Amino acid sequence: MTFRITTLFSKIFIFLGFTLMLFSCKKAKEVSQPDKLTLLKQQVAGEWELTGGVYIMYDETEKISYTEKLPFETPAPWYDFKNPETLYLSDRHGRQALAYKISISDDMVQRMDIAATDFDIAKTFEITKINKTSMTWVIDQRYDHPGPGFASRV
Repeated sequence: MTFRITTLFSKIFIFLGFTLMLFSCKKAKEVSQPDKLTLLKQQVAGEWELTGGVYIMYDETEKISYTEKLPFETPAPWYDFKNPETLYLSDRHGRQALAYKISISDDMVQRMDIAATDFDIAKTFEITKINKTSMTWVIDQRYDHPGPGFASRV
């Protein structure tokens, strides 16, 4: 009988000890990482100078049919993204304040919507590359006039 009670007490003691270990463990404090959108906005923030551009035409089969480097403007356009909602564009037309919004779609495409300027329409650019020193924007435009499948990439 004493053997049975001792065995029972030892099993209960082991069970309680294991249970207390489970409940007394504390989850390590997680360091919250900024989400991808916040990181992208931080990368874009600052001043950027336009250093070049390419105009590419595609045929109906989506093969490149024409490529031309865009003429370089003087003075080179500057994009000031220091304000989180207002882009200051300085170019040959002067300095303009434009609304802009950075977003990431569900399929992880990084986009920048820039409001209309005095001389152009609103545009949505895809940010295809960004690091501390360079950023690449792409805009696909389809035109009805040249024919089906025609697209230009700037």
